[in-house]
Amino acid sequence: HNQTHDRQRKNDQTRSNQQTMNGILEYLIAHKDWLLLVCFSVDAVNTLISFPLIMWKGPKWLLKSTDPDAKEKVEDADAKAVVDLTDTDRKSFEVLWEIFGICYEGYFGFTISTLICLFKVPETRPIFAYSLFALYLYKARAFLTTIKTDNPQGKGKLISILFFYWPCYGGYCLLHSIENYFL
Repeated sequence: HNQTHDRQRKNDQTRSNQQTMNGILEYLIAHKDWLLLVCFSVDAVNTLISFPLIMWKGPKWLLKSTDPDAKEKVEDADAKAVVDLTDTDRKSFEVLWEIFGICYEGYFGFTISTLICLFKVPETRPIFAYSLFALYLYKARAFLTTIKTDNPQGKGKLISILFFYWPCYGGYCLLHSIENYFL
């Protein structure tokens, strides 16, 4: 009789735990859009500030802010290891800077249109979330392979990717996938 009672109590506890977990999952799925909307709003504010700043301050400022160890004069021995700010005076760099400016302007426009779509056309949210999550996977790869993270700014950007952008965009994608493909 005690074994039956213990088994019943254990089954009741398991059922209660499952109901609690299902309730938490339902809540998270019902509120998943906030992950995307808050995260992309932060992204948009960053772009709205950085685009004009980069275009106004120019390539030397951008290089110096990206790599604090960048120098005006680089010895030949350091040419492959140190960012040379005088490269920005080369015609080839000026051409690349113009192309970069056009691309960044497109990104700026994409950011504004995406922000409008996310709020005005909710059915666009999943495709934007998946593409933005992929973008931040690539950004993290770039930080881990190319961009220096041994300075406070580089570390801060990498940390924001790992602990803000990945959980928000990735969390939205995970919850969307669960809702649409597993429930």
